[in-house]
Amino acid sequence: MSLAAALYLLYSYTRRKELADVFAAAGFAVYFVLALLMEEQIPLGSPLAAPLGDLLPLLISLGVFKLVLPKFWKYYAVFAAVGMAAIAAVRAAVAVVHGVAGLVIILFPIYAVARRRMTPHFLGITLGGLAIGINGAALASAEVAHPILPLGLAAALLPWTLLLMVIFFAYGFTLGRKK
Repeated sequence: MSLAAALYLLYSYTRRKELADVFAAAGFAVYFVLALLMEEQIPLGSPLAAPLGDLLPLLISLGVFKLVLPKFWKYYAVFAAVGMAAIAAVRAAVAVVHGVAGLVIILFPIYAVARRRMTPHFLGITLGGLAIGINGAALASAEVAHPILPLGLAAALLPWTLLLMVIFFAYGFTLGRKK
C-alpha cells in the first residue's frame, strides 16, 4: 500500500509540480523499506532501521509543512537535516526531532482545514499521526514502571497501527488538497 501511495504521489508530482508530493512519496518509500525489514524479522533496533524510522516522520512532516506554510518550508527542511544529523550524533535527539515532526503532522492539517487552505480530507494526515503517535507512546512507555499498554500488546498492535497510518496519510495527501 505504501509503495502504491508513493508511486501515485510521484505521478501527481508530474502533473502538479508540487514538491510536497515528492517529500510524501519519499516518506512512503521509506516506510516500504521499513516494512520489508520487519517482514525479514530484522530487529527495529538494527543500524538500518533506526535512521529510516527517524526519516519517515521528517519526510511526511516536511510534505505537510510545504503544503500548509509554503513560504517557510525551507526553514523546516533545514531543521529536518539538522535533526537527522543530531540523531546520528546523539540518540537522545530522537525525542525532540520526532516530537516536532509529530506536532507538525498532527496540528498543521487542523490549522490548514480551519483556515480553509485544504479540504477536510486533509485531516486524514492528523488521524494517521494520532494513530502512530499513540502506539509509539505505548511502545516507549513499556520501559517505565507503569506502561500505557503491556509491551506484547503494543507490539502486536504495531502492524495494524502502521497500516492505519499509511491509509490515513495516503487519504490526506491525495484527497486533502483543493483543486
